[in-house]
Amino acid sequence: LYGYLGISADTQTVVGLSFYEHGETPGLGALIDDESWRSQWRGKKIWDDAGKPALGAASGAVVPNSPEARYMVDGLTGATWTSRGVTNLLRFWLGNDGFGPYLRNLRGRGG
Repeated sequence: LYGYLGISADTQTVVGLSFYEHGETPGLGALIDDESWRSQWRGKKIWDDAGKPALGAASGAVVPNSPEARYMVDGLTGATWTSRGVTNLLRFWLGNDGFGPYLRNLRGRGG
């Protein structure tokens, strides 16, 4: 999976998510290209209250009023591994081994 994550200037919220290359199964995991799934990411919060990446795709439908609904989108039906892969990719690149330190620095400067 190769893609882009757009985030707000204050680094707190998703502006958009898209993938420009993937090897996902047509009709299943390839639904990561579908606008109806991609649009679920807009407005999601990136960090939990402890400042750790919490953004991801659920293993099913997200319960609308649950605490996780701030960070999670519905998983792709029939494509559990793709949903997990997207979550792992986001949490890695937003974490300490990815862009996490840089983004924390930006937040410390006010965005």
